[in-house]
Amino acid sequence: MKAVWLEEVGGPEVPLTKRDTAPRRAGLTTKGLRKTMKITDADHTNWRVRDVERSLGFYRDVLGLEPFGLEEYERGEHPLVSLRVTPGFILHLRPDPTFETVSTGGYDHLALVVEGTNPDALAERLKEAGVEIERTSENVLGARGVGKALYVRDPDGYLIELKLYDAESGPPRAE
Repeated sequence: MKAVWLEEVGGPEVPLTKRDTAPRRAGLTTKGLRKTMKITDADHTNWRVRDVERSLGFYRDVLGLEPFGLEEYERGEHPLVSLRVTPGFILHLRPDPTFETVSTGGYDHLALVVEGTNPDALAERLKEAGVEIERTSENVLGARGVGKALYVRDPDGYLIELKLYDAESGPPRAE
């Protein structure tokens, strides 16, 4: 990796080390940070999509997520459509007709927990809906332990992991 000085990005000179993956800000420290803040949950993610209707066909009609804000979006009062993933987590779809599926810049996938079915039945439902299963995996570690997973792509190319836990996996684990 090329050594870069932070003054190139507007900060004081701090050389990058071999372990750095991004520029460092001079004086940035994590000392005491755990005492002043604690991340308690994920709130939302915001994705650019080429065609909202096509994306709703996948997230609402295939995966069963409940949209909200759709009427406001259609009236031009809100710039995006939201889908409730869980009571505390939502997916925003921001339309961008110029959006092209390219490198995700490090993003890999979104994992969604699926209940009320089994992997074979889920795979069959997805195939009937015209969704290609990119791959399946066993013993994939997640917030509740290990489980089975099916990986699919949404209409804009985002990778979605559909995670199925056994009944004994239980609720999300606390740290």
